[in-house]
Amino acid sequence: MLDFVQAADGLSELATAATSDAAQFEEQRMRKDEITKLVDSGLDELNDALKKGQSDHLTRLFAVMARFTHYSFNNCLLIAQQNPDATRVLGFHGWRKLGRTVRKGEKGIGITAPIAYRKEKTDDQSMEIRGFRVVHVFDIEQTEGDELPSFKQPTGDCNAWLERTEQLIVSKDIELRYEELKRGCYGYSAKGKIVIQSGLSDAKRLATLLHELAHELLHQRQVDLSESPSRTIRETEAEAVAHVVGRALGLETCEHSADYIHLHQGDSEVLAKSMQRIQKCSGQILSELMNAEPLPTESAATPT
Repeated sequence: MLDFVQAADGLSELATAATSDAAQFEEQRMRKDEITKLVDSGLDELNDALKKGQSDHLTRLFAVMARFTHYSFNNCLLIAQQNPDATRVLGFHGWRKLGRTVRKGEKGIGITAPIAYRKEKTDDQSMEIRGFRVVHVFDIEQTEGDELPSFKQPTGDCNAWLERTEQLIVSKDIELRYEELKRGCYGYSAKGKIVIQSGLSDAKRLATLLHELAHELLHQRQVDLSESPSRTIRETEAEAVAHVVGRALGLETCEHSADYIHLHQGDSEVLAKSMQRIQKCSGQILSELMNAEPLPTESAATPT
């Protein structure tokens, strides 16, 4: 699988990484307060860039988010600040399990991992989160050793994902239809229904399907409408999800520019919440696209 479903990566690996017995890395460990400051400074830098009308900073961050959709937005932000070119990361012990070792003198990438405890007074094995800890991971370029097994990679072909995306939409009890829409309208969602302009190219159709699916997951099913973001932010979030998912699938489908500048509305807190929603929704869609069982072909709408 791609980086967002890396073998040997997960909460247990992150927790193990924090207890590394590699003495040469001890002096390089980051503290919680340093991590907090790094997140805050990264968000401020992003917000400042957007205020100045510069969306390149955000686009580069989206590239990191596309490679690490199984991570939280904060951790993607931390990776982007410390090693923006990272492609696959694991902790010290995680790499050892794969037959690779971290080269001496390499500096770890500080991120956070949840501290999980078994719930008290319950008979099941469920866990609850009681805070976070700082752990350190290393990019594959910081390691040496055995060649990694070849993971299944997305094809980078729109056709390979069009039907699966349509099937995913239908599996969520969302009606999918193709119709002639007014000029300039590629599609829309309306609480349980997605309508796509007929006759679109495969690339544009996939981008529009992902955009409208993001609307359904992020906005149309929102119970508390008082918490709903502005229309501008909703549109930008949906376009950003399509962008991140497309990049993660190795597609050039969603590379067209979007008006990311309006995402923040000049408010760092609004920006942070929006980015968290984008990352969570992107990860959900990618996970389901990569792992879902194929549905009968007649379940999805047929484009005209």
